Amino acid sequence: MPYSQYYKKSHMLHGSLLNIMGTVLDILLILDNESLAETVWRDIVAEVERLHCMFNRFDPTSELSVINRQAVLRPVTLNDEWWYVLCDAETYHRRTFGYFDVSLHDYRKVQLDAERHAVFFEEPLITLNFGGYAKGYALKKIQRILLAAGIRQALVNFGNSSVLALGAHPHGEAWNIGVANPFMPEQTLKTYTLCNNSLSTSGNTSTHTQHIINPHTGTYTPERKVVSAVSADCTDSEVLTTALMVADDTAAQKIKKVFPATKYDIFVI
Repeated sequence: MPYSQYYKKSHMLHGSLLNIMGTVLDILLILDNESLAETVWRDIVAEVERLHCMFNRFDPTSELSVINRQAVLRPVTLNDEWWYVLCDAETYHRRTFGYFDVSLHDYRKVQLDAERHAVFFEEPLITLNFGGYAKGYALKKIQRILLAAGIRQALVNFGNSSVLALGAHPHGEAWNIGVANPFMPEQTLKTYTLCNNSLSTSGNTSTHTQHIINPHTGTYTPERKVVSAVSADCTDSEVLTTALMVADDTAAQKIKKVFPATKYDIFVI
């Protein structure tokens, strides 16, 4: 169940949504209109719950599950949003030299028919997984809702791994977000100063080392490694942390040149 509380003295709404996109969503909205704040929060909850259903590959009734089951058998006609998402994934695959790959195998085997807006998998091994994309996409959708409502101060946080900051903290010039060392949680690897940009972090933990696959080798990345990226584009930061987790130093430098406006840190622990 979504939770929200408006604090009149602070002109702030705190909203929280559990078990969404594999994590917790927390939001701080800074505005002096309680009614508008609650309306915007409800709109955000509805949109994030919709996206959760859309990208949930474990739900056999989700749109993604239907695509994964049927696209290997025949071309599947896509609605406008899914057509955009798959084209976007193809663009990121190309711009990261194949290190970002939602097919977990070879996105070149995902055939997109521009005339019919359809998708077909050339190999049965293809299964689309948007774990390194969906939260960034959701943050971009939330950002549009906030800006359309005239909100210019907000912090949107998906479990500290995907963060959007609008404007500044009420008592500062920015929002300060720390990235914890997953192997020593009491240690902060770095504190980022965010204002009208986004932060994404990917990495392994001591108990979770097999969740990021190198699409060029088909193997998991076992390194004690964390990547954080800051960008004005929420999806760029989300995608790049996934790609840079598996890219070698030479590839990382090539990717950096393609995304010069995105700043990132690679922590080897």
